[in-house]
Amino acid sequence: MTVKVPPHEIEEVRLTLGLILLILNWNTKTLGAKARIGRGELSKYTNGRLKATRRTWKKIEAATRLPHAELKALLPALRRLRAVAGGRGAAPPRSAADIARTVGSAVESLLRLEEPYLPEPAAETLELPPRPPEAADRLLAGDLWARLQGRTHSARLALVEEVPAYQSWALAEKLCAESIHAAADDPKEAVHLATLAWRVVERLSGEPAWLSLLAGYVWAHIGNARRVASDLPGAEEAFRLAWKLWKEGAVADIGLLDGSRLFDLEASLLRDQRKMAAALERLEQALAMHPAGERRGPILLKKGATLEQVGSYEAAVEALQEAVPWIDRDHEPRNFCVLRFNLNVCRCHASRFADAEAGLGELRALTAGQEMDRLKLRWLEGRIDGGLGRTAQAIEALLEARAGFSRQEIRYDEALISLELAGLYLQQGRTAEVKALVAAMEPVFRAQGVHTEAHKALALFRRAVELETVSLELVRRLVAYLYRAQHDPELRFEA
Repeated sequence: MTVKVPPHEIEEVRLTLGLILLILNWNTKTLGAKARIGRGELSKYTNGRLKATRRTWKKIEAATRLPHAELKALLPALRRLRAVAGGRGAAPPRSAADIARTVGSAVESLLRLEEPYLPEPAAETLELPPRPPEAADRLLAGDLWARLQGRTHSARLALVEEVPAYQSWALAEKLCAESIHAAADDPKEAVHLATLAWRVVERLSGEPAWLSLLAGYVWAHIGNARRVASDLPGAEEAFRLAWKLWKEGAVADIGLLDGSRLFDLEASLLRDQRKMAAALERLEQALAMHPAGERRGPILLKKGATLEQVGSYEAAVEALQEAVPWIDRDHEPRNFCVLRFNLNVCRCHASRFADAEAGLGELRALTAGQEMDRLKLRWLEGRIDGGLGRTAQAIEALLEARAGFSRQEIRYDEALISLELAGLYLQQGRTAEVKALVAAMEPVFRAQGVHTEAHKALALFRRAVELETVSLELVRRLVAYLYRAQHDPELRFEA
């Protein structure tokens, strides 16, 4: 049965529920679960098909610990603020996201009294010229990000679109940095943050060339976020736009934005596209812009990884050794660990096993307590033992590492370690163990995590074992191939 609910009561429910969602950073699903109200029932309250009774508000109040009377007292102020912000005559909100966007500006305005860094709105008749960008603007960007960080995507968008304090070039820069930090673990969040930075830029006023430069910087980060989200065509398109905008704004470059980021981030895309020479050229251009400073270390780290992927192991070792003084253990602990690990892996690739062993003590301290890091370290220890002729220790370490990767269902690395074990068994003349190893590898051969060309190479190895024609040279060539092919699925193994 449809209930006739007065329009003012519908608006009151929508605004009150929206205010609750913003304050608690909940969505309607969470609110419904906490208050034991179905989402369908909540929807009926906000579209006027069901009247929100006193009993309903008691349930919501008990779940949220927000007194309904106090929330209701805020509504007149919210309506006035919404009108001042240009909300007169706007269509009433229907979804939870619409509700959050509707009251977002008003909530932030009410909180302004507690935040002295948020400026008071100027009189409607006074239009101030935009202030030139300054490095000091970054002092507030961290605080603004802290306020955005715990909010939903829709609430963040509402704030940067509607609240002038969030419309800051320095916040756009900060969002770009946070997008890069999110990329490794949450590609969707990386895309959201980079896109949010663009929403900030769209609302800025100022000198056109400077805005073009800033837009180019932001679009480079959108391109990087699309890359980590596996949208390579979209990433390529974003970088084309980034370079166009950046070059158009070059006359306004006053050194606030790190232009090497465009070279550095595009190098990652080119590497994923298997354009390795172009990627290395971009990294050299980025390094030329940083003859000294904290950015030099991460760029050299990326250069070393790129050289490793193309099989230039001595050059990779050289690049990584150059990075050592530029990456601080206290300020960049993860990069510090990755640098030390990659350096010793490349030393193994270059058959410099004694040098690699010298760095193991430091690595053991760095990787303590991290399961995946521990497995990779055990694998590295096995390779070093094998290279130094300690075959029994090498087999023990590799068996342990292989079991760990099998538990984690990381099939490609499991296959690599199995091949390294096969090489050690062949050195000892243990062909029966090699055949047993191949039989145990059968699930790995069938695994979806092993791409087509690598699968063909592994099948060739299995066939050689069955025909008893397998050689230590074949195993070594296969291992070297698979190390490179994990970054290049199109790379073929030449038998």
